[in-house]
Amino acid sequence: MRKIILYGTGTWGTCPPVKEVLSENNIKYMYVDICESVGKLKQFLKIRDTADACKEIREQHRAGVPCMVIDDEVIPVSGPDHMQKLIDEYHLKEA
Repeated sequence: MRKIILYGTGTWGTCPPVKEVLSENNIKYMYVDICESVGKLKQFLKIRDTADACKEIREQHRAGVPCMVIDDEVIPVSGPDHMQKLIDEYHLKEA
Protein backbone atom coordinates (compact mmCIF):
# COMPACT_ATOMS: atom_id res chain seq x y z
CA MET A 1 0.00 0.00 0.00
CA ARG A 2 1.32 3.42 -0.95
CA LYS A 3 1.79 6.14 1.63
CA ILE A 4 -0.06 9.29 0.53
CA ILE A 5 0.13 12.52 2.52
CA LEU A 6 -1.54 15.79 1.56
CA TYR A 7 -0.29 18.98 3.19
CA GLY A 8 -2.64 21.94 3.12
CA THR A 9 -4.95 24.15 5.09
CA GLY A 10 -8.67 24.80 4.98
CA THR A 11 -8.13 28.54 4.54
CA TRP A 12 -6.19 28.22 1.28
CA GLY A 13 -8.49 28.28 -1.77
CA THR A 14 -7.19 25.24 -3.65
CA CYS A 15 -6.79 22.90 -0.68
CA PRO A 16 -10.46 21.98 0.03
CA PRO A 17 -11.22 21.21 -3.66
CA VAL A 18 -8.10 19.00 -3.89
CA LYS A 19 -9.23 17.09 -0.79
CA GLU A 20 -12.66 16.72 -2.37
CA VAL A 21 -11.18 15.16 -5.54
CA LEU A 22 -9.28 12.63 -3.40
CA SER A 23 -12.40 11.77 -1.43
CA GLU A 24 -14.59 11.47 -4.53
CA ASN A 25 -12.07 8.99 -5.95
CA ASN A 26 -11.94 7.00 -2.68
CA ILE A 27 -8.22 7.62 -2.25
CA LYS A 28 -6.93 6.82 1.22
CA TYR A 29 -4.56 9.53 2.38
CA MET A 30 -3.38 11.32 5.48
CA TYR A 31 -4.18 15.03 5.63
CA VAL A 32 -1.86 17.39 7.49
CA ASP A 33 -3.31 20.85 8.17
CA ILE A 34 -0.21 23.00 8.39
CA CYS A 35 -2.09 25.69 10.36
CA GLU A 36 -3.12 23.26 13.09
CA SER A 37 0.16 23.52 14.96
CA VAL A 38 3.67 24.94 14.69
CA GLY A 39 4.99 21.37 14.59
CA LYS A 40 2.92 20.49 11.52
CA LEU A 41 3.95 23.73 9.82
CA LYS A 42 7.63 22.96 10.52
CA GLN A 43 7.15 19.41 9.20
CA PHE A 44 5.82 20.80 5.92
CA LEU A 45 8.41 23.56 5.62
CA LYS A 46 11.21 21.02 6.02
CA ILE A 47 9.82 19.15 3.02
CA ARG A 48 9.13 22.28 0.97
CA ASP A 49 12.52 23.81 1.71
CA THR A 50 14.50 20.71 0.69
CA ALA A 51 12.53 19.05 -2.14
CA ASP A 52 13.75 19.67 -5.68
CA ALA A 53 10.12 19.64 -6.84
CA CYS A 54 9.48 22.77 -4.74
CA LYS A 55 12.41 24.82 -6.06
CA GLU A 56 10.22 27.14 -8.16
CA ILE A 57 7.83 27.60 -5.23
CA ARG A 58 10.70 28.66 -2.98
CA GLU A 59 12.10 31.03 -5.61
CA GLN A 60 8.68 32.68 -5.96
CA HIS A 61 8.30 32.92 -2.15
CA ARG A 62 5.02 30.98 -2.24
CA ALA A 63 3.62 28.80 0.53
CA GLY A 64 3.47 25.67 -1.62
CA VAL A 65 0.17 24.14 -0.51
CA PRO A 66 -1.49 21.95 -1.41
CA CYS A 67 1.47 19.61 -1.61
CA MET A 68 1.35 15.85 -1.84
CA VAL A 69 3.91 13.25 -0.86
CA ILE A 70 3.43 9.87 -2.50
CA ASP A 71 5.75 7.40 -0.81
CA ASP A 72 8.85 9.64 -0.79
CA GLU A 73 8.09 11.77 -3.86
CA VAL A 74 7.09 15.39 -3.23
CA ILE A 75 4.55 16.80 -5.70
CA PRO A 76 3.18 20.35 -5.52
CA VAL A 77 -0.50 20.28 -6.54
CA SER A 78 -1.82 23.25 -8.52
CA GLY A 79 -5.52 22.53 -8.05
CA PRO A 80 -8.31 19.97 -8.40
CA ASP A 81 -7.77 19.32 -12.13
CA HIS A 82 -4.08 18.68 -11.51
CA MET A 83 -5.00 16.36 -8.63
CA GLN A 84 -7.23 14.32 -10.94
CA LYS A 85 -4.33 14.01 -13.40
CA LEU A 86 -2.02 12.86 -10.59
CA ILE A 87 -4.55 10.22 -9.51
CA ASP A 88 -4.47 8.81 -13.04
CA GLU A 89 -0.72 9.24 -13.57
CA TYR A 90 0.25 7.58 -10.28
CA HIS A 91 -2.55 4.98 -10.42
CA LEU A 92 -3.70 6.06 -6.97
CA LYS A 93 -7.09 4.37 -7.28
CA GLU A 94 -5.16 1.11 -7.20
CA ALA A 95 -3.05 2.15 -4.20
